[in-house]
Amino acid sequence: MAADRERLPELVAAMLEPGFYPHSPAGVELRETHISWVFLADDLAYKVKKPLTLPFLDYGSLERRHQMCREEVRLNRRFAPRIYRRVVAVVRDGDGWALAPEDDPAAVEYAVEMRRIEEQRSIAALISAGALERRQVLAVARRVADQHAEAPIAPPDRRRVELLIATLEENIATLRDAGASVLDRRRLDSAERFTRAFVAARGEQLQARAGAGLVRDCHGDLRAEHVIVPERGEVYIYDCIEFDPSLRQIDVAADIAFLVMDLAALGAEDHAWALADAYRQAGGDPGDDATLSFFAAYRAWVRTKVDCLRADELSADNPEREVQERKARDRLELGHRFAWRARRPLVLALGGVAASGKTTLALELARLSGWEHVSSDLTRKRLAGLEPQQRAAPEHYSREFTLRTYRELGIAARAELERSRGVIVDATFHRGDERGAFLAGLGARREPILFVVCRASEEALLTRAHVRRLEPGRVSDADPMVVTRQLAEFEPLREIAREDRAELVTEAAPRELVTELEALVDERVWRRSANRAEV
Repeated sequence: MAADRERLPELVAAMLEPGFYPHSPAGVELRETHISWVFLADDLAYKVKKPLTLPFLDYGSLERRHQMCREEVRLNRRFAPRIYRRVVAVVRDGDGWALAPEDDPAAVEYAVEMRRIEEQRSIAALISAGALERRQVLAVARRVADQHAEAPIAPPDRRRVELLIATLEENIATLRDAGASVLDRRRLDSAERFTRAFVAARGEQLQARAGAGLVRDCHGDLRAEHVIVPERGEVYIYDCIEFDPSLRQIDVAADIAFLVMDLAALGAEDHAWALADAYRQAGGDPGDDATLSFFAAYRAWVRTKVDCLRADELSADNPEREVQERKARDRLELGHRFAWRARRPLVLALGGVAASGKTTLALELARLSGWEHVSSDLTRKRLAGLEPQQRAAPEHYSREFTLRTYRELGIAARAELERSRGVIVDATFHRGDERGAFLAGLGARREPILFVVCRASEEALLTRAHVRRLEPGRVSDADPMVVTRQLAEFEPLREIAREDRAELVTEAAPRELVTELEALVDERVWRRSANRAEV
């Protein structure tokens, strides 16, 4: 401990001594962040800002740190009035240091004096303990909705969609640099395509939200660890962003989306969407599900950037570096999960002859997106009264039974659409009457549909079909002879509108194919959405 203190700045070492404080705490704990030191002294806490100048933050001068301490108290009293007490000065006291009133002319540093946060009652801590209850989530939603209703509307120059676009673009650009050695470049490409496609399709709606007064002076850093649910008393929130107004003068949807994203990252996705629903019921306006999910994806990618930057600060042999890099990759994929939620409503029909890779792709996409996967193979076995691994009899592949299977597949897809508004359908769709039966089962709908025909060389298809016959537990009954027959029978999708169909060569790894599929979806779905908005 003594060696550790020798490496700390002199003031920090002094503030770790109980005798530094007038109330003589029993002990002092240090919590260090990237931009501050926080000293926990019994029931009080003192936060000192590090003398840093960063691209996004200026704590470089004493005057600036003083100003930011005052701003921190002023702004956070909106969310936690009992917690933020005052600003105090630090002065020289002989060979040591001491606390003094804020206006002491001998001040050499400043600190924010706070009551100690009930860390064990944060949402993050409650989730970790398996103790977060729905009623607590509802109380948080009401608190945030009330705060947003009371928050001042942002100045006119902050209510332009161009500023949002610039922020989104900057985040992706910085993420590319920060994650160059950690993240898959293709997944970053997909994140950028999605972001641009969404803004192109929804830009007018986002601007309309700003015009309606929904860009407000919010919290800006609404993480689960910052939201406290005490055993008694009201929910309170601490540590809002004070150093850059542009990071908190945002759409209220972007603010609540941070907490939605964080809950999902902590494994509490059901609570995340309960929070969103309760926020709406309490009068908050996060927009539709696509808008909220878009901002949640953005927030996930902001946290990805932070994780990459933190990893870069650690030496290559530090085990914590690998942990941070894994967090960054997981958070990147969480953003993509939200991006898929934002792409709804959509029926994504993956077709192609047997062994074309459509099922492998569908399963990988279902895992990454959270969408339900409905399969013609499983539907056929269910209708035949068979277990998935049991082989169907020839009569179960008659034209009549096959068309019945496709109608039932459409009905199952419709049920999933009504539940979640997004579904992945996996079938050959290699004949027009099969597609027609599926669409009949799907029924009258307004949701867009995209048929993606998966293709591979005949050699690759036959090799896959041969190898697959030996796989234990497989569901498909197709063998090389079935592949050859389906290739001969394949009927082009001419009855499907051009904008509702696409092709995908499936000879790459599933993760790469997901990225290519995301590009196909964004190219068509968002363009169609933009065209509808223009009508």
